Amino acid sequence: MLKIKLNELIINSTANLIASQNSANGSFPEGHNGPYIDPETSVRNTSHSLFLLAGLYQKTNTHEYKVAGEKAINYLFSEIARPYHKTFHCRDTAGKDHCNGLIGQAWVMEALIKAYHAFNREDCYELAEEIFLLHPWNPEIGIWNRVEIDGEVLTYDNTFNHQLWFASVAAQLDKTQVAQQRALFFLQKVACHVSLYDNGVIFHGSRMGSMSSYVSSGLLSYARQVKRCFLQWRTLKPLYSKSVGYHSFNLYAFAMLKDIFPEEPFWRSEKIRNMMDVINNPDFQKTLQESEFSYRYNVSGIEIAYAVETFMKNEQEVTIWLNRQLKETYLDNLYPLSRDAVDLNTSVVRIYEALRLINDYEVTIE
Repeated sequence: MLKIKLNELIINSTANLIASQNSANGSFPEGHNGPYIDPETSVRNTSHSLFLLAGLYQKTNTHEYKVAGEKAINYLFSEIARPYHKTFHCRDTAGKDHCNGLIGQAWVMEALIKAYHAFNREDCYELAEEIFLLHPWNPEIGIWNRVEIDGEVLTYDNTFNHQLWFASVAAQLDKTQVAQQRALFFLQKVACHVSLYDNGVIFHGSRMGSMSSYVSSGLLSYARQVKRCFLQWRTLKPLYSKSVGYHSFNLYAFAMLKDIFPEEPFWRSEKIRNMMDVINNPDFQKTLQESEFSYRYNVSGIEIAYAVETFMKNEQEVTIWLNRQLKETYLDNLYPLSRDAVDLNTSVVRIYEALRLINDYEVTIE
């Protein structure tokens, strides 16, 4: 049994990560989006790596992290990452967009915002802001359209966690009033209508916003939403395991919003309480352990730990969830999240999510 501080574990795993950085363009090895097996470009993992390097530089002031971080920034500013100078090129999968919906852009934006704060790079903030403003906003519903890498405006992103993460990252653009206004509107008008299973798990195919909000958006938009709601009941059971696997990913984004909008009434609602209470349900924990979208992809233990720290202020419970993560995925000090991972390169960098934890917890590796 090994006991180690979380920050030390993060630092140990980062040493190997830096060695994998492309010396020519500053990128980090691409993954394939976990169990989806969608071939991705280096944009996603370079973004996660940049967040990690910037966060560690803030904690340690170690020059090596700044050097590697600046190289990663150079890659994200290159034409390889943004070939048309619009949205970032995140994936190459037949039948799917290249921008990876809103989530692909949100991951880059959060890294650029972190780099702005850590390295005093105003240009990083400006690029994150530019990417945000490229995405059309529907003021009646409170959601965003996807934008393809050549600038083509696509339909709105119909995946709830994508919209939620985009809002949570937009809220971090603290010098951009319109970004914070829209993120808050999303929280107040869309997030509060999220569909839950009876036990409090967020339904992966949740509708977004009230039905009445779609009326003013046009007949086609309303008809699509009616059809989506009508068919929702058919996917409730088949999507349960996936919904459990993504529950932590959603809670993590809600926790980011809570940090920025701490006084919102939603945080005192029965809905958010049910979403948090279910994590102590034995059936939920069993399904979480079995879901292909949980610990080995969505690092559920880390994500729930952050949600618990934010909403419950329970350090013991935070440690329990961190230990659960490591029990499922610890390979060694260089690869704490990689045992049995279907996407090794992405598993390495997703430890960046642990950097949002305020305290340095002692974790136990059995």
